[in-house]
Amino acid sequence: MNKTTFHVLLSIVFIAAFLPFSWSAEDTADEELLENLALFAQILAHTQQAHLDTPEAKTLMDGAIKGMLRTLDPYSQFFTDYSKFRMDNQGNYAGLGMTIGIREDVLTVITPFKGSPASLAGMQSGDVISHIEGEPTAVMSLDDAVSQLRGEPGTPVSITVIRAEESRPIELTITREVIRIPSVEKNIIGDNIGYIKLNQFLGTTANDVDNALAEFLQHNVRGVILDLRLNPGGLLSAAVDVASDFLQQGQLVVYSKGIDTREDFVAKGPSRDNAFPLIVLVNGGSASASEIVAGAIKDHGRGLVMGAKTFGKASVQRVFPLSNSKAAVKLTVARYFTPNGTDIDKIGIMPDVKSAWFSRSEQLMQLKLRAHEKLNAFIEESGDDVLVQLASAERAPRDDRPAAKLLRQYQRLTDELTEEQIVLSDLGIKYAIARITENPRDELESDPQIVAAIEQLKVLELFRKAP
Repeated sequence: MNKTTFHVLLSIVFIAAFLPFSWSAEDTADEELLENLALFAQILAHTQQAHLDTPEAKTLMDGAIKGMLRTLDPYSQFFTDYSKFRMDNQGNYAGLGMTIGIREDVLTVITPFKGSPASLAGMQSGDVISHIEGEPTAVMSLDDAVSQLRGEPGTPVSITVIRAEESRPIELTITREVIRIPSVEKNIIGDNIGYIKLNQFLGTTANDVDNALAEFLQHNVRGVILDLRLNPGGLLSAAVDVASDFLQQGQLVVYSKGIDTREDFVAKGPSRDNAFPLIVLVNGGSASASEIVAGAIKDHGRGLVMGAKTFGKASVQRVFPLSNSKAAVKLTVARYFTPNGTDIDKIGIMPDVKSAWFSRSEQLMQLKLRAHEKLNAFIEESGDDVLVQLASAERAPRDDRPAAKLLRQYQRLTDELTEEQIVLSDLGIKYAIARITENPRDELESDPQIVAAIEQLKVLELFRKAP
């Protein structure tokens, strides 16, 4: 046995001697721990003495620690130099504009932000990233994968994607950019419906939502749609503040539960929402803080949650610096639960009403229309407000010649697309047009889940007016 191996084994024995356990013969768990430490020491000794590559003891120990933490959950991690990790993540960096997480032990895309390099490359929520720069992600921690995807602006990164219903892996090379995503977007759509899109929960988010609700109050909107789809989360404090805009003061928003601790987070007052009828939209890209807000609104019956099941990521991590070292370990110490006790991290939020997005085949068809010359020609001929014109034409009397002409042009467009084997529903074609026009309301009012939410708001409004 060489000196390095001896010192490592001695360290293991020393650590075991000071672990906070009572090493009694009656304590089976403690005995098993000692046996496993002895087993580990034997394997380490054999590896040091017999493995062809004679790996360094530190490399072996780092790998053993990382492997141990990986068996716990996707978010616990060992940092060999935590100060460097923090510096790297606080500096100016570029990325692909998507949030990733671990689902069923594989690296999965939670949210590709709209207009980001990832979104423009065709990345979708639920995609599995199997390789980054040719390296398998199965051996990476979540933070390692994030670091691999980040880099200097303008530099490319190659990734391999596995997607449901695709027979072969998808190879993509995406150029990194500095990502700037607005936290809150607002609009008044449809028949006087307030729409708030939350892209992420930042320190300014709650104030932006307050301002949007104040504006909606001035316009006497009929209801509010809070869109949390593809929102990967953010600050807990922002989630509590946003939920407070729709709940009564003192109502439980969420609680965290650790080994022997519980912490409650309640709505702050006074309530500022003026009881707007409320629809919350969620999907598989809604995670963390998004799930906290949606869960609170659902459990208190404050509004209707629509869409698809959320991602299911809501846990609390704490960093423990290690003595006499630059290293640190990050461990999951608690999970978040909705007011009714739903474990968000394991279950996610189930919508009250399921509403479908475009099917996979329709999404593929729409990708073909992203820069299609026939769509561009139709918009150029009819004007950027063509969707508004179409809506008016569909309601116009039969003897309205300009309306009839526009409807014939639109029908000719759909026929030509069908000849190219691009088959979409009427709403699907209008959504593809909406993604090209410059009016932001077009895309919202052609979104099938927003259309469904508007219809549900009308039903809620009828119930509110009923005696």
